[in-house]
Amino acid sequence: MAFTELIGQTQAKQRLGVALTGEPGHAFLLVGPSGIGKKTLAREFAKGLLCAHPTADGACGTCPNCHYMQAGTHPDYKELLLPAGEKNIKVADVRSRILSDVGIMSQIASRKVYLIDADGLAEEGQNALLKTLEEPPKHVVFILTVSDESKLLPTILSRTVSIRLLPNTEEEVKKVLLERNPDIQPEEAELFSRFSGGVIGYALGLAESNWLVNDWEEVSNLILRLPEISRTELLTEVYSFFDEEKEHFRDILSLMSMVYDEMAICATDASSVCLHGEAKKDKMVSVIKKYKLDVQKIGKCNAILTTAAKAHKANGNFEMIVCRMLLALKKENTNG
Repeated sequence: MAFTELIGQTQAKQRLGVALTGEPGHAFLLVGPSGIGKKTLAREFAKGLLCAHPTADGACGTCPNCHYMQAGTHPDYKELLLPAGEKNIKVADVRSRILSDVGIMSQIASRKVYLIDADGLAEEGQNALLKTLEEPPKHVVFILTVSDESKLLPTILSRTVSIRLLPNTEEEVKKVLLERNPDIQPEEAELFSRFSGGVIGYALGLAESNWLVNDWEEVSNLILRLPEISRTELLTEVYSFFDEEKEHFRDILSLMSMVYDEMAICATDASSVCLHGEAKKDKMVSVIKKYKLDVQKIGKCNAILTTAAKAHKANGNFEMIVCRMLLALKKENTNG
């Protein structure tokens, strides 16, 4: 697999391609949220570093080094990942699997490559690795991955070339979803890709569960019925939904914001394309007209959601947050 076969991350692939066709240096840091594809890109870069005939597009795929990498048996490539169920990579593993090995010359490639999950390195593990990063053997290249640079010591950051992975476009995420799961409905793929924030791994995880599709339907119906729901029902039955889905509260707020964003588009252009089916879109347009919901009112609804999210993040009383939010939304949706 060449870089061009990996969807998205154009800038990161270009920078790594330049490294493959020149002098790559000794330490790279791929930065991005969990699920963005750091390890997939890191492994492809590692293949290129070990390849006998690399290009700016990665490994050739045909040399003995590439065959060993494809089989997962290359003796000059090692990974140090966070074990399942563990909070940190043990310092003993850093020493036994990395530090005791770097001084040994490569067997079949011109260099040795180590992929390290830096999210799993506590300060002690980072300090154990630091001396080798400061004075790396000429035949060694380290590839570190991390979700947040603030997790790493400044001395680690100063000795690595940092490459940030950016969110993918909705179309790129949707393409991966449809390729990996041909049975997925296009409108669901659209929902997952939009909700994922450009993180392919997160979108794939959403596609394996039902909660997002179910809650999207629930939230859409709630907002469209909101002007007609009584205060009593709002504070009992509707509140119960939020209470049952408490663990997904902020995600539900994001879904609600997505619905309001679509309403804002429909308020300015009733012929626009949205995630909802035509029947529900017609209902949305009808509600907008009946209750005179313009872009300004819809913007205030999104502001109410933002206030609720901040209060929840500050560990405010859940029931109070939800009830105040629902009452404020109803007031805004019915013009008081």
